Amino acid sequence: MRFRVLIIVALGLGVVGLVYLAGRKSTRATTAAATNTAPANVALRWKTRIPPATLAPEFEEPMEPPPSNFVQRANVEDFDFHLTAEQKAEYLRQFGTNVETLLATQDTNYIKLAAQMFPHDPRVQCAVVARDLFPEQRREWLDRFKQSAPDNAIADYFSARDYLKAGDRENAFKDLANAATKSRFDDYLREQRLDIEDAHLSAGRTLLDAKVAAHFGSDGLGLPQKTLFRTLGADLKAVQEEYIRAGDAASAETIAQIGRVIGQQLIQGEGSQWVVSQQVGVNIERMLLSQLSPDSQPSFLNGTVQQRLDEVAAYRQSLRPLTMAFTHMMARGNETEIISYFDRLNVQGEYKAMLWLHNREKLR
Repeated sequence: MRFRVLIIVALGLGVVGLVYLAGRKSTRATTAAATNTAPANVALRWKTRIPPATLAPEFEEPMEPPPSNFVQRANVEDFDFHLTAEQKAEYLRQFGTNVETLLATQDTNYIKLAAQMFPHDPRVQCAVVARDLFPEQRREWLDRFKQSAPDNAIADYFSARDYLKAGDRENAFKDLANAATKSRFDDYLREQRLDIEDAHLSAGRTLLDAKVAAHFGSDGLGLPQKTLFRTLGADLKAVQEEYIRAGDAASAETIAQIGRVIGQQLIQGEGSQWVVSQQVGVNIERMLLSQLSPDSQPSFLNGTVQQRLDEVAAYRQSLRPLTMAFTHMMARGNETEIISYFDRLNVQGEYKAMLWLHNREKLR
């Protein structure tokens, strides 16, 4: 049974093999860094969230202006990510009860209401599954999500993770093979962040505060990559280690190939719009490739395992200047700069927005 499953996986991965073969010679350092989204029920604390950072040797640390009003308010915790119950109710009264407004509240009860009113909307299904709002009906919601978004790989990854947790490897590998053939990867977060921003504006917040709240307070929706792929990667590693203990090197290599496909979807594919997903993708690749002999040359790599691991290490080092540029931007508290950054993030994605910011930082 195990070998039949691996054959199914290999066939699914083969569909995208040519794509990755063609891209092996391209530069792989097209990724960037991000800060984590803030945990729920915690006010904004810049002293904790943006610790002092030392710039890379090739950059001189710019002279910082006196703390702005924005930073001063943040440091004394005069800023909350979340709307009050009254503000949420007023937002819904003004703009109606629909998928966009209900999800924008980031309120569990309102998202459950969205599940009752719009059970076939993939945005609602993704929110329900990511939050595990109905544990006793989880498989029903997972299957519904796959049916509503048949071209969205993230639905298959959610399903695969649950099958692995349940010990159903055959169905898990089928979902992973299906996900490998899909280029679309949509967690619906980018458009929902705009709705969250609108909700904060409706509560009377300034444009700057609304954008900051939408960025750091969107943990209610959550980046699925933060938990989904970390858990999935750990589960795949456990399966891989089992094969290694049994002396099944071929099966262990197939698991590493699955990790490579997941990593590429998160690093270079549509899933790369958020830097945290790029970081998780790199970690999955590193974790599963590290289980193989460093001198081996699997067919899905353009070189040895050690060469790819070295590329991963170089990538992680390349993230520092971008992360530091973001840190300094938030510390400066320049309203125009922060607003422009978040506007670019929503249009271009986080990497390009950080690259723009990093280039500005070099000119200071």
